[in-house]
Formats: sequence, structure tokens, C-alpha cells
Amino acid sequence: MAMKNPTRGLLMYSFYSLRGNISIGLSLILALGIVLLITGNITVYVFFVVLSIGYLPFLVMMAMTNKKSQKWEKFQISMPVKRKNVVANFYLSISIASIAGLLLCAIILGIGIIIHENVLIFVIEGYAGHPSSIFGAALIAAGLFLPIGSTKVGADRGEVFFTICMLVAFFSMLLVSMIGESAGISLAIISLIQIGASAIVFIISYCVSCKIYAKLDF
Repeated sequence: MAMKNPTRGLLMYSFYSLRGNISIGLSLILALGIVLLITGNITVYVFFVVLSIGYLPFLVMMAMTNKKSQKWEKFQISMPVKRKNVVANFYLSISIASIAGLLLCAIILGIGIIIHENVLIFVIEGYAGHPSSIFGAALIAAGLFLPIGSTKVGADRGEVFFTICMLVAFFSMLLVSMIGESAGISLAIISLIQIGASAIVFIISYCVSCKIYAKLDF
């Protein structure tokens, strides 16, 4: 008998299997956030934004490559789930992790800009380490990584491949910021462009992954 909501079941398993790593990651993010709230240091701000938004989706993607090396897919497709549910689980897991990191970042930054004026100025005027840049980079990196990384790349090469995807994504967001700044476009518009473009890449990636996974020979 098929599960009523197989994607939900896969999601629950994904995050349950990562609960230890996620707990450690959240502890690191909160610790760095507390340091930011105390010091208001801009260097700490940049590291905090990168860690809070990028680390959780990184954990999810690395878990996918580990499951690949453990032949998890062979067991997964034997369950009463469709392959599209498996692919949906990949993308929903990354989306939830990215949005959760973004919300946590927003809460701590919201407190930080009240306490420290220099943090407020950097959020408004700065480009390096801006939340929209990191969030966009996380989605683009996932979009580049998932079609191949979650299906054909083993754990031994997964981290290298992901690093390449992350660098491409980050420099793409940085390029958008530089072009927007030189054109005199406001940071708010640049942020919307970054998030919109990354969302489009993410959706296209999902469609590509569905086609790849449908034809994948386990």
C-alpha cells in the first residue's frame, strides 16, 4: 500500500538522519551570532551570514553524496515512492534548510542592527556577505550540484564538486552585485534580482534532475 505522502516521509527521514549534525551546526551559528551581537564586528558579520545561510544546506547536500556511496537509492526506490518524490525530497530539503538559515540570520541581524549602528549601515550599503548574495549563492550551488551530485557523484568526489559549484555560485552573485553597483541600481533591487535569478536556476535544476533520475540505472 502506497504512502499517502511519500515526500513528507522522505523529508522526515532526511532531517532525522541529520539531527546530530544539524544540532552542531545550529550551535555554531548561534555562538557566532552571540559574538556578533556583543561585538558588532563587521568581519564576524560576514562569517555569520555565510555560516547561518550556507551551512545547513551544505550539510544536506553532503548527506546526499554519502547516501549515494551507501547505495541508498537502490533501497529508496524499492519503497512505495515514485522517483519524482525522491527528487522533490532533494529540493525541498535544500529549500527548507536554506530558508531556516535565512530566518535565523534575519532574527539575529534584526537584533544586531538595533544594538550596533555599523551593522545596520553595512546591511544597507554593503555587498560582500549580504544575506541575499549568500542565499542566492546557496540556491544556485544546489541547483548546479543536485542534478549530478545527488545521483552520479560519490562521497569521495562530492565535496570537491560541491566546492566548485559553490565558487561558481558565489562569484555569480558577486558579479551581479558589481554590475548593479556600477549601474547605480539600489541594493534592494539587486537583492531581488539575485534571489529571483537563483530561484529560476533552482527550478530549472529540479526539472533537469527529474529527467535524469527517471532514466537513472541503479
